[in-house]
Amino acid sequence: MTTPMGATRVALAPGETDELDHLFRTVEELTAALEQARAALSEAAGRIAAGHGRGGPAAVAAQVGWSRQHVSTLAAAHRRQENGSRKDAA
Repeated sequence: MTTPMGATRVALAPGETDELDHLFRTVEELTAALEQARAALSEAAGRIAAGHGRGGPAAVAAQVGWSRQHVSTLAAAHRRQENGSRKDAA
């Protein structure tokens, strides 16, 4: 019967760990920035599509490369949010 060998782990040089840590932090920061940009794009797409009425979702969808259905959903969400804001203000 043989005993399975564990994974070998070497010690990384300080410069290597610093480089990996720096790049890992950069990826985390850029991932957060990408999510914020996606949220802002979705909000703007919904607002703009809702502002143009019936043809708005198709125009926005063509501009950003999304489906018209997706943009229609964003526009509907924007309208619901706006209606809720108006009720709160009244």
